[in-house]
Amino acid sequence: MKVYLVKDYDAMSWRAYEIIADVINNNPHPVISMTTGASPTGLFRHLTNAVNEKTIDISEAVFLNVDEYVGGQNDVYTVHTFMFKHFYDQLKYPPKYFDMFNAGNHNKQYEILRYKHIMNTYPRDLQLLGLGVNGHIGACEPGTPFNASAFCAQHKESTIESTMNLYGITREQAPTEMFTLGFKEIMDAKIPLLIASGKSKAQAVKRVLEDPINEDCPASCLRNHPSFTFVIDRDAASLLSKETLACITR
Repeated sequence: MKVYLVKDYDAMSWRAYEIIADVINNNPHPVISMTTGASPTGLFRHLTNAVNEKTIDISEAVFLNVDEYVGGQNDVYTVHTFMFKHFYDQLKYPPKYFDMFNAGNHNKQYEILRYKHIMNTYPRDLQLLGLGVNGHIGACEPGTPFNASAFCAQHKESTIESTMNLYGITREQAPTEMFTLGFKEIMDAKIPLLIASGKSKAQAVKRVLEDPINEDCPASCLRNHPSFTFVIDRDAASLLSKETLACITR
């Protein structure tokens, strides 16, 4: 496990970009699976700029995603909308291939099986993850079994509220279900990269790093992965003990 403590959100975004860029630059056919939301937005800016300035080459890269809301594919909150707005539509030079769960597929079981086939076809070099305030990763909410494979999750209220606040939508507009990779697929990535910024994430960060590994804090499962990498800023680390802070790379 590697934990990096940085100054603030901008520094977290840059450090996460550096880790992803290193994977892209050192693999002939890199496969990167992304997450969306507030946490990785800065990272996407760095990645887009690097591609457009030819600092990195993604012509042989495959990009995937960890999850997708169930709803209209072009709704404001979907992963599809986010990825095109913040990445694919901004690129001068596209990747070799990209895919994600289809938000609008009403045959949920078929969509899960389809995407699991994509996972098997393109083994991931890196899986980017954000940290929920309740410790969730992807849509693996507290209580999700650690042996879970890709599934359609029901959102907890805290996740619904986060989506409402992030996208400025009402409770009635907010999605309540989400396609997601399970722990099986998340842990199959060569490097799971978790990022967290801000005091709102401090309690979750503390639980991930200091509490026993348990299903009440889904992200704690990542500590079982030998290449788990965690980038946090000072506010997110504000509740960590002195002993934990002494072991963190700065």
